[in-house]
Amino acid sequence: MKYTEELAEIIGIMLGDGCLYKAKKGDNTYSTIITSGKNERHWINYVKNQFENYFKQSFKISEIKYGIQARNHLGIVAKHLMEAGLHHGNKINNKVEIPQWIFQKKEFLLKAVQGLFDTDGCVYNKYSNYAQIEFKFGCFETTSSVHKAVKDLGFSPTKIQKQIHSITG
Repeated sequence: MKYTEELAEIIGIMLGDGCLYKAKKGDNTYSTIITSGKNERHWINYVKNQFENYFKQSFKISEIKYGIQARNHLGIVAKHLMEAGLHHGNKINNKVEIPQWIFQKKEFLLKAVQGLFDTDGCVYNKYSNYAQIEFKFGCFETTSSVHKAVKDLGFSPTKIQKQIHSITG
C-alpha cells in the first residue's frame, strides 16, 4: 500500500467522524460512513470530494435525523481503510489510535491532525483575548495518540484530561 498525505487526512477524518461497520452479520461486506452536523453541508461535500478523488468510488450524501452523512457501501473503500490501520466497529471499544505509518513523515502527521481538527477540534476564547485549541475524543487512546502527534509536530500541548478525553493547549 502506498501511503500519501491524502490518505493521512482521510484517516484523520475517519478517526473523528467516520465509522466502518459490517453491513450484515456473518457477511464480509463493510460500509464507510462519515457523519457531520446538519449545518455542515459544505464540509460534508468537501469530505465527499476528498474520498471520491482518492478512492475513485462514489459516496452518497444523505440527511439523517441528527445530521448529514457521506456513505459508501462498497467494501473496497473500507478494506483499503482497514489496510491503512483503521478497525471496523466501535472506536472506543477498539481503542483506536493514529496508525504508526502516519508518524513516519511530518507531512502525514500534519494532514492527519488537520482531518482530526476538522472533525473533533475547536478554537475558543479561554481568557478574554487568549484563544485555546482543543480536541475532544471519546477514547483515551485516541487522545494520547493525537497528543503525541501534536508534540511531534513541535507544539507543546499542556495536558490530557482523562475525564473528558481532551487535549488543551
